[in-house]
Amino acid sequence: MTIDLACLLVLALWSLVLNHAPAIGRMRTLGLAWGAGNREETPMVADWIGRADRAQRNHHDNLPMLAIVILIAHVTGKHNEVTAIASVVMVVARIAHSLVYIAGMSVRPLAYLLSIVAMIAIVRQILF
Repeated sequence: MTIDLACLLVLALWSLVLNHAPAIGRMRTLGLAWGAGNREETPMVADWIGRADRAQRNHHDNLPMLAIVILIAHVTGKHNEVTAIASVVMVVARIAHSLVYIAGMSVRPLAYLLSIVAMIAIVRQILF
């Protein structure tokens, strides 16, 4: 497995963490009965839980685009040292983005921008 594909696997597995963070936060606040129930109501919870929901949606919105770029580089044989480094940077930036989003830190746009720059570096390898 190439470094690029390993990074894509990490991004996919990070989805699992983000899928469960808000639910676990809600269950800690509202109890297991809420977690096991139908969740008909959306009760008020701590701000970080709402940010975790938004971080999860942001990750899921961006994952297909990032995955497609990495997969095109792999399938076309354009993966190399540059794409490997860019993939690692992308993973670190996306995980940092989620964590600082949940923490409510204002550096979130920088992490997002870094992931986009890394993706563009991979696209450049594909096209040139």
